[in-house]
Amino acid sequence: MKKKYIIVLSVFLLTVGIWVSARGENIRQWLETFTNVLRIVPISYVQEVDSKELMEAAIRGMLSKLDPHSTYLTKKQYENLEIKTKGKYGGLGFIVGKTRNIITVISPFEGTPAYRAGIQPGDKIVKIDDLSTKGIDINDAVDKMRGTPGTKVTLTIQREGIEEPIDFHLTRAEIKIKNIQYYGIIKPDIGYIRLSGFSKNAGKDVSNALDSLMIQGAKKFIIDLRMNPGGLLDEAIKVADNFLPQGKAIVSTKGRIRDTNRNFYATTDSKTGKSPLIILVNRSSASASEIVAGAVQDWDLGLIVGDTTFGKGSVQTLMRLKKYKKSDALKLTTALYYTPSGRCINHSDTLFYLLKNPTSGKEFKTLGTLKRKLISGGSIIPDTVLKLETFPASFLVKIIREGAFMQYTAKYAREHSELTPEFEIDTKILKDFKSFLIAQKIEFKDAEFDSVSHKISETLKMMIAEAKWGSKGKYKVILSQDPWIKESVELISKARTTQKLFKIVGIK
Repeated sequence: MKKKYIIVLSVFLLTVGIWVSARGENIRQWLETFTNVLRIVPISYVQEVDSKELMEAAIRGMLSKLDPHSTYLTKKQYENLEIKTKGKYGGLGFIVGKTRNIITVISPFEGTPAYRAGIQPGDKIVKIDDLSTKGIDINDAVDKMRGTPGTKVTLTIQREGIEEPIDFHLTRAEIKIKNIQYYGIIKPDIGYIRLSGFSKNAGKDVSNALDSLMIQGAKKFIIDLRMNPGGLLDEAIKVADNFLPQGKAIVSTKGRIRDTNRNFYATTDSKTGKSPLIILVNRSSASASEIVAGAVQDWDLGLIVGDTTFGKGSVQTLMRLKKYKKSDALKLTTALYYTPSGRCINHSDTLFYLLKNPTSGKEFKTLGTLKRKLISGGSIIPDTVLKLETFPASFLVKIIREGAFMQYTAKYAREHSELTPEFEIDTKILKDFKSFLIAQKIEFKDAEFDSVSHKISETLKMMIAEAKWGSKGKYKVILSQDPWIKESVELISKARTTQKLFKIVGIK
């Protein structure tokens, strides 16, 4: 077996001999060094090793230096990647990436096991069951977290601000990716759309939601892209098409190979026109979300509000490594996304990776009427920056992790048929919940409970409303409590046009 892999590698080296000669003697020397190491290790290493595993590790190591998204895929991993675009799979329900070479949660999908358990953006996954994730390939990590619905997995999370790691015991479920979690009228003339993904039909879903809101009297719009990790490029184009006039550039891709250089334009006229428009983003808005926000910002068509986005502005191409279709593959970054003004969206961590942002630190101007200054640094920087969203206190995390909120609110909703959507969380309910926690043997001090009682009240209200009236009940509470929504409503209420909206926040 060992000789077989040495022969395969030798044949490979012969086939690339011309390429090596063209590239110079240094590459030839390194390939010869690699061949010698691969020949010596299986023979002389203290234990027997698999040459195939060594070569796969070498390939993964090489690709891991490029950027967080270039990687080698086994046949199974390739099939798992295809599942994502079909809209459903068995797993936990979040998007992960690598930050500083650590497996990190980018965004949980609403209504999934991860979301309900309290997994947060920025959580670092340090263990999957008993397996340390240190140095693990991101695709291997995804493989271990996905699985048959109903099976269990334990994630050990390191969270900023909490000293000790937290264990989350999760049950896998069928994850159905829903593009729009909710849309509705907030005020008589303000429409709201919560877009959580860019899977198939996202553009059509947004178009239909806008039509419905307009019929209901909406003349101003808030599009919520917070915690939206992105998805399909084609759907990002179609979503943006709802907000840009026909013929306006949406995004371009640029790489070293001619075929990767493409420009995308709006093909229909804008549905929202000059209506005041706010796009809400945060640190977990990535990829397709950044394409939409970047296009709206560059053409001065809406106000970008919130926090600086994630900065996932790269295009990956899947390349089969064997002639027949069902084989292993290379997922390689071949291009970068650029907004219409020329800003590269990708945030490059050059301390860990070789990929750089070509426009970092350069100054650009919007292409709309305002011609305002924009600085490129990767990511989309909001026009109006809001106070950073904070993670819950450790005691609140403990309650969520133990499933106490879910158990109590489901029970409360069943036992109180008299509830109306206008219900409030009073001291009686808080006292009852406190007794429930004690009965569940969740240890805490009164001071701990009192310090986060306002957050407990908010969470109880939201989850009781969801248990009683579903998604609509949940979002009625969220929209009344969310400080970013409140501030966005206050801003947009004062404006009759987008230009007036810019003036309100001091942009002229």
